[in-house]
Amino acid sequence: MVYYTGYEEATRNTAGGKAPADIKKLCERRGYSFVKILMPSPNLPAILQKIWKYNFAKKYWENLCNTLKKGDVFIYQHPLYVKHLAAKYISKIKKNGVKLVVLIHDLESLRKGIEGFIKNNGHINDEVELTLFKEFDVIICHNEKMKQFLLDNGFQEHQIVCLEIFDYLSDAVCRPREKTLQPSVAIAGTLHINKSGYIYKILDNIHNKNLVVNLYGNYFDESQTNDRLVYKGSFPPEKLPSCIEGDFGLVWDGSEAYTCAGNTGEYLKYNNPHKTSLYLSSGLPVIVWTEAAIADFVVKNKVGITVSSLFDLEEAISQVAKEEYVIMCQNAKGIAEKLRNGYYFYKALDKGISQLEPKES
Repeated sequence: MVYYTGYEEATRNTAGGKAPADIKKLCERRGYSFVKILMPSPNLPAILQKIWKYNFAKKYWENLCNTLKKGDVFIYQHPLYVKHLAAKYISKIKKNGVKLVVLIHDLESLRKGIEGFIKNNGHINDEVELTLFKEFDVIICHNEKMKQFLLDNGFQEHQIVCLEIFDYLSDAVCRPREKTLQPSVAIAGTLHINKSGYIYKILDNIHNKNLVVNLYGNYFDESQTNDRLVYKGSFPPEKLPSCIEGDFGLVWDGSEAYTCAGNTGEYLKYNNPHKTSLYLSSGLPVIVWTEAAIADFVVKNKVGITVSSLFDLEEAISQVAKEEYVIMCQNAKGIAEKLRNGYYFYKALDKGISQLEPKES
């Protein structure tokens, strides 16, 4: 039997839970057995949510220990809440002869928190995550850069499989793409100044004097809007691919526009940002930071361009010929078909599970 885990929570106009929810759906399509984790009511006070999570997580892991049998495969999505309990119980599950696969969504030992949103508990995350992962037979990480980080921390080549890019399930219709006379980009995600300060600085430069920035998401300071910094609103992640407008989708992070700065900016050197998948699933080519790990995928598949600074945006877009843009859109549409059907997760999972099977002598 193959088991998988995930959360049960209400749909919101945020992509925060989109990736794990998509993995849940893809496992469901294969007929794997679901071991659900309940989320506490958002109406509970913070201290009661913390107590609820701990008590429920303990019962969840104890039930899992009694359910999984020798020869079963368990797919764990990391991170789940109360990570130190996972580290404790995963070891017990492995001793029962269960084969363990972990899919990494975020690696806090690399990200080191999010300014203004998630506290940097660096030492705790390093200890819990890297200890936890050593119990797994297969680690599905984001890309070759994250793989190298794991290898440098003592993991073995045969344990690690690279996802390449996160899938993005959606039935939304991809709108036709055509390069406009006025250069434009779309930015989707958390728009809070503490998380994405760069947004508020893109147009503070003479080189972007004609650039239009279309914004989608939560926490935008609407007092900053003007005719070129346009807030389009917040949409459910499944619907966003049919709404998003711009010549390119922008993948950037941090407080600065001249480079990707801060811990979330540095994290782009290792992770696969989910918004890349959103844009490409919309048939929209992307612009990514030159130093970002996902830049390798973008360049290899010819689905966008790279820039080292957002002050180069307008010029970089203007230099893309119409014929070149058409090819990028065609390539993005081809990738969109794969993302919408779980191609990359299934490919990585099948490779990982095949490595669990005994080799014929």
